[in-house]
Amino acid sequence: MGKIIITKKNNCILLFLMDTSSRPQLIRAASLNEKEDILGNIYVGRVSEVIWGINAAFIAINKSENVFLSLSDCDAPMLRNRRYDGTLKQGDELVIQISAPALKTKQPIATTKLSLAGQYCVCEKGGHAISCSAKLKKEVSVSLKEAVLKEEIIDRKKYSFILRTNAGSLTDLSPLFDEMKQFIDFFNKLDQIYKYRSLYSCLYASKPEVVKLLESIPVSEYEEIVTDEADIYKLLTDTLKDTSIRFYQDDMLSLAKLYSVDTHLKEALSKKVWLKCGGYLVIEPTEAMVFIDVNSGKTDSKGKEKEAYYLKINLEAAKEVARQLRIRNYSGMIMVDFINMEHKENNELLLSVLDEYLRKDTTKTRLVDMTALGIVEITRKKERKPLSEWLL
Repeated sequence: MGKIIITKKNNCILLFLMDTSSRPQLIRAASLNEKEDILGNIYVGRVSEVIWGINAAFIAINKSENVFLSLSDCDAPMLRNRRYDGTLKQGDELVIQISAPALKTKQPIATTKLSLAGQYCVCEKGGHAISCSAKLKKEVSVSLKEAVLKEEIIDRKKYSFILRTNAGSLTDLSPLFDEMKQFIDFFNKLDQIYKYRSLYSCLYASKPEVVKLLESIPVSEYEEIVTDEADIYKLLTDTLKDTSIRFYQDDMLSLAKLYSVDTHLKEALSKKVWLKCGGYLVIEPTEAMVFIDVNSGKTDSKGKEKEAYYLKINLEAAKEVARQLRIRNYSGMIMVDFINMEHKENNELLLSVLDEYLRKDTTKTRLVDMTALGIVEITRKKERKPLSEWLL
């Protein structure tokens, strides 16, 4: 197990998950300007425009800001001015939640499918299902579901729950049950008050981004959180009660220098990434997609050893590709040009290994296929802007 290092740079918070080799497995960035971070907030909004050609509507959440709502993501909305008849109309007032932030020229994305995420579970308004994180072992998932079903939680069947990876590390499930009850109480109260709140009211302000990011990381992956920022330390000690949090203070050696933060950031922003085997990756982000080229470097093999050598490079590159996508937070379409191999079974092994690494990503990432030209296609959900944009 490693530790999480939290420090500030260029007016943003950086989170490093350090492993035993002192090399970051993952980097996340979070905004320091809470006014800009509306992801997860719940508002009373008004439909300013419905565009049937793209099956979408624009919802005003204040007098100057609109968010995008896909009508396919508008399921049984909580309307304030009338009974929902299957369509939205200009001027309708409804409850929406921000599900994705503004990216480049695109507006924030909203949904009427409300949910709350905590350290141990996610509560979704409506339904009654109980599911578990795919990262939990089957026997752990079964045990957790049985415990939840056995626990008599009032109004639980009015909501759907996803039990997160952290729930699997609990020996006493009281924190999980308390979190579930807290979410149920919130939604029950929301049903009672939303019609009486004024237009543009914020019915729920999401947790600070740094807290949400930490809650998404399984507690089994780190022993403690270390930060040299007093305000972050206070926020985390007030929020994450059961987590070991240490305040670092040393006038002679800063936390950033102790863990070579600038060196790791330089690598994370570099076009070229070297592999231990002597090969390297060339990473080229474009407006439409991210392209990654795998190269063998100066070293080469001949004859029968050539295929085995290329397989070795490709397998190491697969692990590094998955790691770089997480660190740089690239999303959308990603195309990876691995070194061509002649044997079908080697290509199948490569795809299997790559898929296993991609599944470890906390952001939804999918290996699509390998094209006839040997290009591997990957898609990664757009949740946050890339690391490079945080550090501008």
